[in-house]
Amino acid sequence: MGRDGGGIAPGGRSPRVGCTAGRQRPYCTSAPVLDRSESLARHVLCAVPQLTDPNFRRSVVLMLDHDERGALGLVVNHLGRNGVGEVFGGLGLRWRGPSLARVRVGGPVEPNRGWILHDDEAWDPSAQAVLPGLWLTTSLDQVTAAGHHDTGATGPLLFLLGYAGWAPQQLEGEIAAGSWVPVPIGEGGLPATWLFHADPDAMWHEALRAIGIDPGRMLGLSSGTGTA
Repeated sequence: MGRDGGGIAPGGRSPRVGCTAGRQRPYCTSAPVLDRSESLARHVLCAVPQLTDPNFRRSVVLMLDHDERGALGLVVNHLGRNGVGEVFGGLGLRWRGPSLARVRVGGPVEPNRGWILHDDEAWDPSAQAVLPGLWLTTSLDQVTAAGHHDTGATGPLLFLLGYAGWAPQQLEGEIAAGSWVPVPIGEGGLPATWLFHADPDAMWHEALRAIGIDPGRMLGLSSGTGTA
């Protein structure tokens, strides 16, 4: 995916939509790093219970990018305080989706930068394909130019603020230390539609169960009780 900053900033502290040029560490580890054998793009990462950083507690992170330059992903199961309609109004869009839909907190880096995950390629001619049936909008320029000011009525959509980023080899070290459990998404894994329809409070449990891990057992082991 692209690294150039972009998007829209209608004024004040309104969210910008777009990705950034650099990568920053959401938290650090002293674990030895491993050589990367494969990209973790097309995966979600589930934080283990021992990861107590509130930014990542029982988080599910959709990985957008992972290569020798580092990694970038979006936390998809942490709800923010603001409604999607409120934020979209500030961006000059009309929200036609569920009235109670809330913004997701995509991560601690650049918390005013917005990202839109959706399933409608035609809504944004410049959208980037993440998975079959899943598109990422990082700028509203083409959306508004096409006259698509109504959003959320024709298909599911997630609006996220902020992202999670890792420096080169940092994520490999954290996985080697046991901080994250990778779960495939897309072909052969969780369906992309799961991102839109799953209850955010249940996503961590569901993703782990998809690869045969009992979340209750993980929670019990982390507390030292052997039970959930």
